[in-house]
Amino acid sequence: MSKSFGEFLKQKRQEKNLTQKDLSELLFISPSAISKWEKGVAYPDITLLPKLSQILEVSEHELITASIDKKDREEKKQARKWRAFSLTFSMFWYITYALTIIPCFIVNLAVNKGLTWFWIVFSALILAFTFTNLPKLIKKNKLLFIPLSNYLALELLLGVCAIYTNGNWFFIASLSILLGLCCVFVPIFIAKFKVFAKMKKFNDFISVAIIFVLITILLIVIDFYTINNGLIDYHWFTKIALPIVLTIYAIINILLSVRFFKFNKLLKTSVILFIINIILVLCPLIIKPDNLAIQKEIDSFNIFKANLSVWSTGLQNNISCLIVLTILVLSVAFLISGLIKHFKSK
Repeated sequence: MSKSFGEFLKQKRQEKNLTQKDLSELLFISPSAISKWEKGVAYPDITLLPKLSQILEVSEHELITASIDKKDREEKKQARKWRAFSLTFSMFWYITYALTIIPCFIVNLAVNKGLTWFWIVFSALILAFTFTNLPKLIKKNKLLFIPLSNYLALELLLGVCAIYTNGNWFFIASLSILLGLCCVFVPIFIAKFKVFAKMKKFNDFISVAIIFVLITILLIVIDFYTINNGLIDYHWFTKIALPIVLTIYAIINILLSVRFFKFNKLLKTSVILFIINIILVLCPLIIKPDNLAIQKEIDSFNIFKANLSVWSTGLQNNISCLIVLTILVLSVAFLISGLIKHFKSK
């Protein structure tokens, strides 16, 4: 081992074009000490290892083991490459933002004698920044802060565009984006954060409730928007949208409740298909809006008005009837398979 260390030390010293005297002067020791190390007569003091490693450009581990750790060196090399790439990536975007914002600032001032559309460009660059550079700056809770920063930056852009265009569409766009983000991230947050751990079994119900509250608010806003802008002359939310939303909400909760039933998956699938069939059959019978055009459209899904011997008229009714029959057959097939499996297990 001592001979191996001495040979390793000598090899690395010669690779650096250092004499024993040169190395001894760098370490502030006598040249004879270096000679003893290389001959294996003595070892360097442990306090000299950091300085010796630095001079020979090897790690202390490599020096002690008298061998090159290729894996460690490769990992460090890859890490240096990644840091260089990351820095280049960040600088590229910073320079791009600067080359975009400065000319726009100057042109807007020169042409319009003030800052007008510049703020749209500026807010758009802030949004781009939250996707390109901000994730690198955020060290903790990225899953929470990055989507939040993306949303706030997008809200800023929409607000600036709404002011610039004198539009009153901001709240509809804002709520629509919030709804989309909640559909994606609310189930993830509920599953991830410990605050919901005690309600783990009901995470799906909580997610669905939050999403349907947002849908309801969005529909109310759209309802008032269409009335105030003269697009529709009556409030359709309470008569059409609310019953549909509540019905869908109840259906989804019923379907989610099926997983609590203590029987096999085939029987659960049969129950879900049967519930869907009931919904498809009853919805056209229950929903009765005042608007005749909407009522006519809903009636086209009424399977009781189907006539499978005539396809020239009532095409939609016939298709709806076939869909219901197909789902019914599948429900019965899963029911029979589930019962067979259930009795076999008994």
